[in-house]
Amino acid sequence: MSNPFQDPGASKLLSRVREDISLLRGDVTKLLTYTTRYTLPKGARELAGTARQGLLDGRSYAAQHLRSIGSSAPRQAAGVVAGAAIVGLLAVGVYALCKSERARAARLAEEDEAMDEIGI
Repeated sequence: MSNPFQDPGASKLLSRVREDISLLRGDVTKLLTYTTRYTLPKGARELAGTARQGLLDGRSYAAQHLRSIGSSAPRQAAGVVAGAAIVGLLAVGVYALCKSERARAARLAEEDEAMDEIGI
């Protein structure tokens, strides 16, 4: 690119600004790449682990209550079974959310790599 300024001071400043912009672009690219490859997947793993632990706790709680209502009225048992079904549906929703976030993070990482390959 030719320099439109005849003034050496302006030319020098323009060159330094061009270099700074180039360095900033590289740093932003590195930040986005690191975030999509490491930070987001780690957060998704933590969320999935919390959901998994919640499922295990809910399962043991439901099993304990199902054992205790063995001699109770069928109406109460139906309520507990319905509650367990609701907990199960919630768990499936949390799992689907975690899975979709992980897939989105992977897709963003692929897009970043594609942009790096074409020089954007």
